[in-house]
Amino acid sequence: MNIEVREYTYDTMPEYSDIVEGAGELLADPEEISLSYIPDVVYDEKKQLHLQIIKAGKADRECLFPCIVFIQGSAWKKQNIYQNVANLSRLAKRGYTIAIAEYRHSEIAHFPAQVIDGKNAIRFMKKYWKDYNVDPGRVIIMGDSSGGHTSALVGMTAKTNLYDEPINSENCQVRGIIDLYGAVEVTLPDGFPSTLNHQLPDSPEGMLMGYNIRENMEKAACANAKTYAEFAYPPMLILHGTKDRTVFCQESVNLYRAVKEAGHQVMLVLVKKADHGGPAFWSDAAFDLYDEFVQKCLQEEGI
Repeated sequence: MNIEVREYTYDTMPEYSDIVEGAGELLADPEEISLSYIPDVVYDEKKQLHLQIIKAGKADRECLFPCIVFIQGSAWKKQNIYQNVANLSRLAKRGYTIAIAEYRHSEIAHFPAQVIDGKNAIRFMKKYWKDYNVDPGRVIIMGDSSGGHTSALVGMTAKTNLYDEPINSENCQVRGIIDLYGAVEVTLPDGFPSTLNHQLPDSPEGMLMGYNIRENMEKAACANAKTYAEFAYPPMLILHGTKDRTVFCQESVNLYRAVKEAGHQVMLVLVKKADHGGPAFWSDAAFDLYDEFVQKCLQEEGI
């Protein structure tokens, strides 16, 4: 097969058609999603906070994807924001650009710094949507453990001025909230089964708040997601293991009941026999659940 040398577009490039004996064939699917990993993108210059971005794309054409901003669990301490890049890449393959957001940890900033940072990660992705193939009107917030707590509060308060210090003029509203085994009720007396110093100043939740929670229950209630149940926010999906030794499942049950009683759309999935995180939350069945939930959220009236 002979071709002339000139500038070709994809459409004008003639397809190689010679018969090659013994050669196999594989058909290129134009709908196949490719992923690229863009590490350590600074989203807040002043605080030097970073995103790990898993960018979705399709071959030879521009396409915009829903964006999932993921908040990594860490007991509110310094996060390993690379921890779930591989797991989240499997979810991104279903047609999402995913940004894993770093936030100021409890050793340098108390609540609500984490919520403020989560909102600004959303704002960054909305402002630079073209760079990362993001549809800025279709953003989901998601997180696990302490990141589930932060994600819930980000989504539940996004339509208010609470806990907000915008880095740009974009809004931080989302179309859905996914909370995986979130530590969403810091005042629950038995909420942290394996934390012997629970709610004391040197416990993870005490460090988050910056004081002894046991002596300041009313004050600390501002960090409970159920406190904001009556606010306006999008649908919520909650998953929690029934044998979670780190964050008692009752925290998620209480949030579910509060959100449901307030008349909001919420789904609770109890993951039988699951501990705090683990493979059950990154299984194909779990991805099917996340994907189905997100797609339903995106069918709701946009922001």
